[in-house]
Amino acid sequence: MKKAKIVFLTLFVLLAATNLNAQIKTVIGKVYAFKDTPVNNIRVYSKKTKRAVYTNELGIYKIETKAKDKLVFEGAGFQKSVKRVEQGEQINVKLIFSGGADNEKVAIGAGHLTEETMTYSVSNYLEYNNDFSVYPDIWQLIIGKFPGVRVVPDTNGENKVVIRNPMHMGAVTEDKALYMVDGVIWKDISILRPQDIKSINVVKDGATFGFRGANGVVLITTVDNHQKSESKDAGK
Repeated sequence: MKKAKIVFLTLFVLLAATNLNAQIKTVIGKVYAFKDTPVNNIRVYSKKTKRAVYTNELGIYKIETKAKDKLVFEGAGFQKSVKRVEQGEQINVKLIFSGGADNEKVAIGAGHLTEETMTYSVSNYLEYNNDFSVYPDIWQLIIGKFPGVRVVPDTNGENKVVIRNPMHMGAVTEDKALYMVDGVIWKDISILRPQDIKSINVVKDGATFGFRGANGVVLITTVDNHQKSESKDAGK
């Protein structure tokens, strides 16, 4: 009886250890800022395992986590980022620089970037200092950034942005917003990738844009100021 109990306890301990090891997973990834600038010495903290590691000069980190864990990425002069550990073992994170001369000094002093790299990045890649790239497409970006603004299908099944719902003579009229990309009217913005966008805003009162702005305007500035397959007359 004693032997059976010992065997049972041994098996229980082994199974528990195996289950614990199965829950532990190693996550690797890269932390960067601006366009693709590696950020050194960023603290990466696992909420469940309580482990913490730091990125190297290439922005690379490696940390042990648990299932449904959350990783916290923190660095002086940068906005904190929290990422959930999903399936897969690689999590790349883009940190947003907080901006300003004081934060530049703080980030350099903490060893995140050299003075030369910081100066070059701020001078050449500041337009990339946003979190737009986390969105899968332009429509999700608009929904995520502007609560209350809707993306719905039009009569052809294509997406359109609705900022306001005008009423005319008791019936709903055309409600599609006007798209202005780099100062040019676009009929369709679905070809724009979030990472190509420098800034985006919505204007509810588009009176200054004429009758076509009556339903509001989506104002977009792209990183490279592209005016691809659309023309000024596309919205006519």
